Amino acid sequence: MRRPRPVIGITAAHCTEELKTFPRTFYVDSIRKVGGIPIVLPPVQSRDEGIEVLDLVDGLVLTGGGDISPAYLNEDPLRGIGGCIPERDLSELLLSELALQRDLPLLGICRGIQVLAVAVGGKIYQDIPSQHSGAFQHSQTAPRQHTWHKVEIVQESLLFRLLGEKGIGVNSLHHQAVREVPSGFRLNALAADGIIEGIEKSDAKFCLGVQWHPESMMETEKHSGALFHGFVEACHKAD
Repeated sequence: MRRPRPVIGITAAHCTEELKTFPRTFYVDSIRKVGGIPIVLPPVQSRDEGIEVLDLVDGLVLTGGGDISPAYLNEDPLRGIGGCIPERDLSELLLSELALQRDLPLLGICRGIQVLAVAVGGKIYQDIPSQHSGAFQHSQTAPRQHTWHKVEIVQESLLFRLLGEKGIGVNSLHHQAVREVPSGFRLNALAADGIIEGIEKSDAKFCLGVQWHPESMMETEKHSGALFHGFVEACHKAD
């Protein structure tokens, strides 16, 4: 039986990340404002637990936070990598794989787009400044509710249909990023320096990742609300 309002699972940050990213404020409020019921999910420890957790929700938000552990990238740690929390990595990679298997609507934000890419075998930059010499500063010094740089939105993408613009201003609070668009996904947003800012899975009900933080700009930038509204609407329509 379909619920009158979709329940949205929001992955929890570790307590040390909470002080920097405030997921319980920004993500929870964003989901509420567009008609969803937010639930913050603690890390799962097994595939079976992940299956039971996803049975409780109509959609999944992968939130921002710290770096993905090199062990889950099948790489050696490179200079510049920041703090990692393997328990969170394991949980979010498991939840991503399971959500994709059941075509559960999924929205990845900042770290979340990177988790989504890694979950399907994609590659990320461990540290943009040391691996991409031509990149500009992606860790903004302005408050997070303000835009920092522009991104180009690919036409004929889900993201373009949601936002209705070929280019928008975004905030930028990261030093890792998707390095290659994973198989089965397509690019939907790109920064002027070539850093991938968005990906999506075309044959999914809703599977989209963005590198910026729309949850922090709900009050200052119109496209953020449009993105969350489109996501929650897809969760409501999902069987």
